[in-house]
Amino acid sequence: MKILHILATPRAEGTPRLVLDWLATGEHEQEVFVLHSEPADLTIPLQEAATWYAEDDYFSRGKKKFTDIVLGVRRVCLNRKPDLVVCWMTGFANWVFLGARAAGVKHLLAYGGNPPKRCFRDDLMTRFVLWPTAMLGGKVLCCSDYVRDGYRAVPGIPDHLLETVWNCTRAAEVMQRAALARTGRLSDPSAATVLMVATLEHHKDHETLFRAIPTILAENPAFRLLLAGEGSLRSTLEARVAELGIAEIVTFLGARRDVPELLGSADLFVFSTTVQEGLGSVLLEAMAAGIPIIASDVPACREVLQDGLHGELVPPAEPEALAAAILRHLREGKDKDALTRSQAFALLFTARRMMDQYLSHAGALSPS
Repeated sequence: MKILHILATPRAEGTPRLVLDWLATGEHEQEVFVLHSEPADLTIPLQEAATWYAEDDYFSRGKKKFTDIVLGVRRVCLNRKPDLVVCWMTGFANWVFLGARAAGVKHLLAYGGNPPKRCFRDDLMTRFVLWPTAMLGGKVLCCSDYVRDGYRAVPGIPDHLLETVWNCTRAAEVMQRAALARTGRLSDPSAATVLMVATLEHHKDHETLFRAIPTILAENPAFRLLLAGEGSLRSTLEARVAELGIAEIVTFLGARRDVPELLGSADLFVFSTTVQEGLGSVLLEAMAAGIPIIASDVPACREVLQDGLHGELVPPAEPEALAAAILRHLREGKDKDALTRSQAFALLFTARRMMDQYLSHAGALSPS
């Protein structure tokens, strides 16, 4: 079977990493077409892993980009002849599927990674994207029930268009690499290293974590925060850290390919985010790494952490509550039995399982 993955960009964030996870299985003939070449964080890994790779620069063409995407996807599909097109950005699914269907591709799936914003105008845009997607025979596979139900709540969106398939994670690899990093870590009882892995964008909530730091430092001066991830808000967040006087405490690591090692070297994983969070796949990686987790009590985190079974949930946008939870975890240490249960849970979410579920939802295609 030939699968064509269509990505917005090769940026080092969730969806391109999911595609890399699929490619790493070595199953099926998997190809990648990128609509815009920048930022090129993952271009080389995608090129190396895919059986075919190409990219364009549609996003710099203004309104002309929409028709160009249709024509470009049609051209690629006519040349490559995929059995299945997976569009990894919901907002462009209508244009991508129009081009793919014009080339005769029968099986079309779109990835739903974040819940839709809700207001009159946003509901119109959601219908503008999803009605053509439904008419063209596509389906949207959401990364969580929360995202699925968010789309289904928009008036006029058919329920049958949307299903839930949780994201995969390289849990076994993460567990092994994190354990190796942990064994090489120098023992320092005063160390208090907290890690957050997230794109530096508006749908995350770094601000609350920053505002919690002064309270944490008052009790634990050894506290240090590592931030892995890149995004459009980096300069803004760096300025905010300087304004709060915590620049020496917070380290911006940028996009990283050694997240398992970072997890293994940290004492605690914190995921401060908003209701716009779709799933928080990195929570599964943190579980696999065997590290305690604190996350915002928003629907997506509540879902993946199973209502707090696999990590502590704290009220969102409340710095004092977050600080108290962090200090408590740093004082009390790890519950090894609980971490072992969480690792076993994370190991269920393999790329093979995600891929098979996608193929099953594609209709005529059967899981391999």
